[in-house]
Amino acid sequence: MRPLFKRCAASPPHPPERNRRLIAYCPSSSFRVAAEEAPLRCPLSGEPLEYQDLPPFDPDQIDGREPGHWRYLAMLPVVAEGRELYSLGEGWTPLIKDSWEDQRVYWKFEGLMPSGSYKDRGVSVIVNWLVGQGVRTVMDDSSGNAGASLACYAARAGLFARIFVPAYAPQPKKAQIAVYGAELVEVGGPRAAATQAAEASQTGGDVVYASHAWHPACLLGFMTNAWEIWEQLGGRVPDWFVSPVGYGGLFLGAWRGFQHLHRSGIIDRLPRMVAVQAEPITPICDAFHEGHSEIVPRRQVAPSILADGIAVERPVRNRSILWALRQSGGTAIVVNDEEILEAQERLAQRGLFVEPTSATVAAALTRLAPRLKPSETVVVNLTGLGLKRLPAF
Repeated sequence: MRPLFKRCAASPPHPPERNRRLIAYCPSSSFRVAAEEAPLRCPLSGEPLEYQDLPPFDPDQIDGREPGHWRYLAMLPVVAEGRELYSLGEGWTPLIKDSWEDQRVYWKFEGLMPSGSYKDRGVSVIVNWLVGQGVRTVMDDSSGNAGASLACYAARAGLFARIFVPAYAPQPKKAQIAVYGAELVEVGGPRAAATQAAEASQTGGDVVYASHAWHPACLLGFMTNAWEIWEQLGGRVPDWFVSPVGYGGLFLGAWRGFQHLHRSGIIDRLPRMVAVQAEPITPICDAFHEGHSEIVPRRQVAPSILADGIAVERPVRNRSILWALRQSGGTAIVVNDEEILEAQERLAQRGLFVEPTSATVAAALTRLAPRLKPSETVVVNLTGLGLKRLPAF
């Protein structure tokens, strides 16, 4: 049975707002437009947009009869009343209590999603939104997980998908994209080359760039990660929140989710956010520790990296991610391949089989442990299932 939650500030219940009109805005400029008319990039700043004027979060509107994270459908105004919801039960992943370096920790196992990664949160929302806009063909570039997720939900909704991936992407991820019936386009070179190929292929017409990095509906879906954590912790938020960061969608989406709970009077404090990256691709960590408000572009490095899911040299929402780190009093941690492999093995020995990208957070937790107090609650996102990239034996 769902616990009864109380608002921090006295306020009346909010009615359901399924058909509330969304507004897209740019965090760095004055640009605002109706979501239905929004471009992926702000015409003033060139940055990705976000949604505002969301319905206030109302515990009374949580509907446990809806699948997965769609229990928050009243707070996700992307599906019009009476329209079919395309879902595979994504969301409501387990929050597993454990200890790590003698510290109490909760693993939020996002790898237990229909396509095996956290990307299903955002992609399921994008696909439902685009179906409502009459879209029939979707396209994205991906290191593997986002592409597999988009191929999965496109198949569920009867859409055609075209996915651009780095040629070096793990074979299981490429096979998963293809098995859903999507067109798989392999691109040589670093991760950024797949993005460039996808952008160059945009010819208009009925093909929509359903970018997990740029589309605000994806960020909206990732907010549900924070709402589930709040609900699963009995109506409270953790002291620390740890997540891998490539493009940083889950990290920033969770932060926006916690902020929305705070603005709605549901919680009275916010967690400290921890971004984790893997050598040698560490633009967020570098900028954070060097005191920059945005990343400093580096020369592109060789594409081979163990934590391929976060091998992103230019996260498009980097300014917002860095602001979240500083506003929350959090930090950014870099780990290496040796630490990742050790953490992956330790997790597996306690029944948690995750891909290397997910293991980065456990390795980072070992580094963070000296800063933690025994009484503090730490939630760590495990973002992808181990079958995504099988270990060598």
